[in-house]
Amino acid sequence: MSQQGDIFYNRSDYTKKEWTLHILWGIAYYFIMGMIFFNHLMFAGIACLGVYFHIKEQKSLSVKKRKYILREQFREAMYTLSSSLSAGRSAEQAFIQTLADLRILYDHQTDIITEWSLIVKKLNMNETIESALEDFAMRAGVEDIHNFTGVFIMAKRTGGDLIRIIRETTHMINEKIEIQKEIDLLVVQKQFEQKILSYIIPGMILFFQLTSPDFLSPLYETFIGRLVMVFALFLYLLSRKIGEKIVTIEV
Repeated sequence: MSQQGDIFYNRSDYTKKEWTLHILWGIAYYFIMGMIFFNHLMFAGIACLGVYFHIKEQKSLSVKKRKYILREQFREAMYTLSSSLSAGRSAEQAFIQTLADLRILYDHQTDIITEWSLIVKKLNMNETIESALEDFAMRAGVEDIHNFTGVFIMAKRTGGDLIRIIRETTHMINEKIEIQKEIDLLVVQKQFEQKILSYIIPGMILFFQLTSPDFLSPLYETFIGRLVMVFALFLYLLSRKIGEKIVTIEV
């Protein structure tokens, strides 16, 4: 059972500095977009409310990145755990030894060290491995950890081959990580192109504002024109979001 102070990986807890930086960057971005599309301080100020979506997106990216790192660290833990079990240790002893080995590989503030320390602490308090792993998997929200926990618990209760299960789980996680890395290498150029293309439209509008302001004046000085620009801004943000989805492939 999770306790107060435990880490939940489905939410991102920013520091005050990170909150400040993300809010300032989001306000600056939406203010600039507001000035480009509306050329009016009041409307640009209203556009700054879009910082909410910026913060939401950054939190989602932060959670995704942290889970990815946790999955890689968990893979290393599985290698170590498998070695300990192969040496003839019991499951409890193997988990304790794994923590000692992980402390050699990672900094003590690393998520996997924090979680494995919590598991060992619970074992020392006479809690079962099953309950400790279930709590970890529930809070981690990582599919591979959740699947491993379910299979590990079933194998332990039925006397299954824990070494084989851990090796197969490690192999599966390793394959997924390697495939994701290969995909990232293949689409990195397309992701860069998408970012460049996403700035072409506001760049063109800004160019006309600076070189031919009279050409765009009907869009900024009439009611119909402002409605057109609101719709244009909506389509721009929507197309940018769709473009990001297209070049993002998850395994």
